[in-house]
Amino acid sequence: MPELACSASRSAAWHLTCSTPAFLLDYFNPRIAFPRQTNRLTARFRAVHALCESGGAPDDLLALRDALAFHLVKMSCWWDFAFCPRAATGARNPDFLGYVKAHAARSPEDEAFFDLLTWQAHTRPGDRDQVLVLGHDSESPQDAPLYFGLDAGREFRFSLPSDKIGAVHLEWARPGYRDFAGAWLAGRTCHAREMLDSEDLRQRLLSEREHSWARLWHQRHFCRPGDAMAVKAYVEACAQASSCRTTFGRMEFAHIAGRLAHEITVASRRTGMSVEALFTEAGAPELAETAAPMVHLQAATYASECLDEQCDG
Repeated sequence: MPELACSASRSAAWHLTCSTPAFLLDYFNPRIAFPRQTNRLTARFRAVHALCESGGAPDDLLALRDALAFHLVKMSCWWDFAFCPRAATGARNPDFLGYVKAHAARSPEDEAFFDLLTWQAHTRPGDRDQVLVLGHDSESPQDAPLYFGLDAGREFRFSLPSDKIGAVHLEWARPGYRDFAGAWLAGRTCHAREMLDSEDLRQRLLSEREHSWARLWHQRHFCRPGDAMAVKAYVEACAQASSCRTTFGRMEFAHIAGRLAHEITVASRRTGMSVEALFTEAGAPELAETAAPMVHLQAATYASECLDEQCDG
């Protein structure tokens, strides 16, 4: 776990301005790097939590800690990744859940989302016909807006195009998606069919397929593989990245490969072994010499784009 480098150098006042969820997150634009948002959110929570644990924290800093905890849970649902508070943040799981509940109690909107994820006290449990409206795609046309929701089956849904002018009732597509990006891509594809642009439609369908590959990697974002497994995973991710034909797919796999490259360089520093030696030990000696420069470049790019320069030290 990275040391809390910013806990001493960044004040509570700085965090109250620069570590708010609104400052860190953009839920409705999956083209913004998922690892960038998640890593920053995690680092800021650790730093704010450390300040709160030092004692005498003002109420607004405690509220910020609670909000960051809630949004870590929300992001784990939004992108469908495995998340253990203790492993990712160092906070005890019961304490972390207490922070999440405290924030939900202050925000009716976030409480509705949290309830849908958990006890479903305000809906018929598991009823997929009950959908909590989350928001809309700001890039969709005003006369045919694309809305998104979360149903009681805990799946994301998108609204179907409507020819009813001024319609207030949303009709939801039946397929559900375990992550928001899946619903976002499928919804944009569905709404684009009316444009009769075959090439655009083909690209959108390819984006959906490539995202389905990326989802499996996103789910393991917080999993830390062993050194040999990191190398093998990196080789596999690079092979999938070379098969991507869309901007969205290439963007996702650039970050996936970058994260694994970063894991390899961290292992290299920790063990004192060169990247070439790690590839050889992992059973890929034929790649060792050619892969090493790319690994260093991808790791450096990932660190600059997706790690929190303010709090990761």
